[in-house]
Amino acid sequence: MLDATQTRSLTTEKDLEHPIEAVWRAMTDSEWLAVWFFPNDIEPVVGHKFTIWSRPIERWDGEFKCQVLAVEPGRMLRFSWSGGDDELKGFGRYIDTTVTWTISQLPNGGTHFVFIQDGIDAAPTADAVYDVMLKGSESVLRSLAKRLPDLIAHGA
Repeated sequence: MLDATQTRSLTTEKDLEHPIEAVWRAMTDSEWLAVWFFPNDIEPVVGHKFTIWSRPIERWDGEFKCQVLAVEPGRMLRFSWSGGDDELKGFGRYIDTTVTWTISQLPNGGTHFVFIQDGIDAAPTADAVYDVMLKGSESVLRSLAKRLPDLIAHGA
């Protein structure tokens, strides 16, 4: 039997053609983040508690409760991410994870983005939530690449 404390991680990476300053703003400015990720009330300040609003489903209100755990300006943002409901049919789990976003400059002036989510239950019953989170991380990084030009051109 699998120990309940065993977890797994997912890692998604993407090279972006945009400068690190713009990517950092897209990660830490609530309005910019809402364009490619989810509506939120983030502030890049250690200890700041914030909410990520997703679509409500079944018995879950769609809210993920988060807290900024670490900030290295222009390089890394880490936050806790918890929410969901054990009775969700598709999602199937309550999650209590840690997300780390790390960016680094590429030789061409672009930015390498690494999305890591730690603490996903390793039990087979959590396979569905793992798959949802993996596909979601890939999807949001594609969205970031697509939306960044508009944010840079029109962002306040």
